[in-house]
Amino acid sequence: MTLNPERYECAEHHIDLTDLVHEALEDLGIEVAYGRPALGRKPRGPEPFQVIITCPGASGTGAHSLTCNGTQTR
Repeated sequence: MTLNPERYECAEHHIDLTDLVHEALEDLGIEVAYGRPALGRKPRGPEPFQVIITCPGASGTGAHSLTCNGTQTR
């Protein structure tokens, strides 16, 4: 699966949150793997997604929720 955008970052804290987005998608039952499509199947077109994750914040600032949007292609 390919995600667009490929990287997610908290604009306030400049922390890479891509792994948290992957975990949230997997919790929804969407496997984030970088393999080939199954033989005999056509790849699916881009499918939109939206997940809410928690940015851990930086020292001196608290955690906060972020909504991450994008598309996935299988």
